[in-house]
Amino acid sequence: MTAHNHTEQIPSAEQLLLSRGVKPTPQRVVIAEYLLQTESHPTADEVLSAVAQALPVALSRATVYNTLNTLKEAGVIKEVLTEPGRVRYDANITHHHHFVDVKTGKIVDIPSDKVEAIGKLLGDQYKVHGFQVLFYGEVESG
Repeated sequence: MTAHNHTEQIPSAEQLLLSRGVKPTPQRVVIAEYLLQTESHPTADEVLSAVAQALPVALSRATVYNTLNTLKEAGVIKEVLTEPGRVRYDANITHHHHFVDVKTGKIVDIPSDKVEAIGKLLGDQYKVHGFQVLFYGEVESG
């Protein structure tokens, strides 16, 4: 995972959507902005709660789900499955892994280079194209 260079211009949500061929409707921009600024890996319902007041009109659950699907298909966000039947969303589309704190439920990004060797441990008989690692445990404060 690389840190952003402070001289590098980070695109706005609207610019990002346009660059991915997604029409930047007010709903899409608000949802994309929220996902780009949060590190919490929210569910669709959490996205709805967080952005509902940001628009002058009511935002339906269906609009949120449709928008999340559109953003996912365009490669703006990706789905993260941390528990069965519960999809979360992540705007960090770089290759990385996740650690779930079982006490707090917080999900932390783990840079891919921290677990790079796992694919190599399988041996030559496996042709690994990619992998996602999901750690569960407790984050020690210190």
